[in-house]
Amino acid sequence: MTQWNNLANFLEITYGSIVSVIGCGGKTSLINLIARCNADKKVLISPTTKMFPLQAEDITQCYTVEECGLHIPHIGVQIFGQLNKKAGKLKALPEEILKELIQQYDIVLLEADGSRSLPFKGWLDNEPVVPNYTTHTVGVVALNAIGVPATEENVHNLSEFLSLTGLIKGDTITDQAVESMVCSPQGMFKNAVGEKYLVIPNIESEAEHQVARAFCELLKENHPKLFKCTVYGSSINNIWHEV
Repeated sequence: MTQWNNLANFLEITYGSIVSVIGCGGKTSLINLIARCNADKKVLISPTTKMFPLQAEDITQCYTVEECGLHIPHIGVQIFGQLNKKAGKLKALPEEILKELIQQYDIVLLEADGSRSLPFKGWLDNEPVVPNYTTHTVGVVALNAIGVPATEENVHNLSEFLSLTGLIKGDTITDQAVESMVCSPQGMFKNAVGEKYLVIPNIESEAEHQVARAFCELLKENHPKLFKCTVYGSSINNIWHEV
């Protein structure tokens, strides 16, 4: 097992990388962390679906198609999208405009999935929305919610999730169910492009450490060729463990 002190290094994100982040349980926080690890470059963040803006004084925000088109790229983090003031979320730019704008940036981070802030999800036919020019597809999964019931309060697109996992509504969500959610042909990575990585964030305690390591080892044994790497760790401390 290898320890990393910078998630961006583990994911081999460098000049020219276009990273689509999918899954549930910490996508936006992970994107923010990766962006800040690369703040010495021109970094663009944008959704292909919807995302909450990142509120920070050192992040340049462009909230209309016109603003995005007029913005001059610079070193640091920039976030583009169309702001829906009522929902408080950014929706995707028109695809042809986003594709043109990303050519001006060193690293592009796309939030390419939505889960309504729930820890588990089933995917519709058109989800996740991963552009075909993606170089890295990074899946995020939250293990700290294992053990809750499979209900609408915990799962986005419940019927699709039940089909993926074989559970019945109200059943306890187990690590085997999460494995199916992540690794099934119609699961999290079904529209993945480029190298595939799995990240388990928010692992702080020793007990969580053991659960995450066991889960990564389970995936490595059962799906040895699915991911380039799997990693778990602390988003707070930016310390990660590769299995």
